[in-house]
Amino acid sequence: MSLIILVPLLSAAKKQTHDFEGKCSSCHLSLAEGKKIFVREIDFLCSGCHKEPAISHPSGIKPSMPIPDKFPLDWAGRLTCSTCHDIHGNNADLLRVEKPGRAFCHACHKGLMEKHGGTDQPVHSGRSVNTMGFEVIDPSTPMDKLSKECMGCHDSILGSAADTRIGSGIWNHGNGVSHPIGTDYMKAYRKGRLKHPSSINPAIRLFNGRLGCGSCHNMYSREKKHLVTSNKGSALCLSCHIV
Repeated sequence: MSLIILVPLLSAAKKQTHDFEGKCSSCHLSLAEGKKIFVREIDFLCSGCHKEPAISHPSGIKPSMPIPDKFPLDWAGRLTCSTCHDIHGNNADLLRVEKPGRAFCHACHKGLMEKHGGTDQPVHSGRSVNTMGFEVIDPSTPMDKLSKECMGCHDSILGSAADTRIGSGIWNHGNGVSHPIGTDYMKAYRKGRLKHPSSINPAIRLFNGRLGCGSCHNMYSREKKHLVTSNKGSALCLSCHIV
């Protein structure tokens, strides 16, 4: 099954995003006696409108861990879009809980809390923040929600305040390796030595034309360091950069 369930991101006000008035038959064969009988699999129905979902949690699979009752599975015990999202709800991003971010993920992935000790300590706490961390360059430039979510765990200084005040900047990976986040790709392209966005690997996502953590990383990728594609022979780097 394709990846459909949207990642629980930091979000602002609550908002009803679906209007199904008079459209029950688009998804349901019958609502008799409170039974929700769908015309097709839930993920298939969602994909009718959500053609290009965000970096997503796998769906259509049976979870390998106990799932709280508030996150329903389908008739076969599989994850669906509706597991995390209340299709008729009004919470931010239609999440089934009011608190997004780490608390949302920890509802099922208890190991995350153990791995990070349940503290605000940075993930790479063994290294100095001078050699690894995020430096804001332009606080007036908006940053995509996924990057803010990443910093909620991966940078203890900015992570605790990962909101709209964080703008574009430089993420220092350590060992002298750094990369901009929040940069307008087309503006950078016009300066030279970058490929046109239409010719880069489609696995490399831009967020409203800007670079983000999710441009190079996918938390569900099986590649080393969760890269969106292998960097063997600098393949990932050379997807954008001209040397």
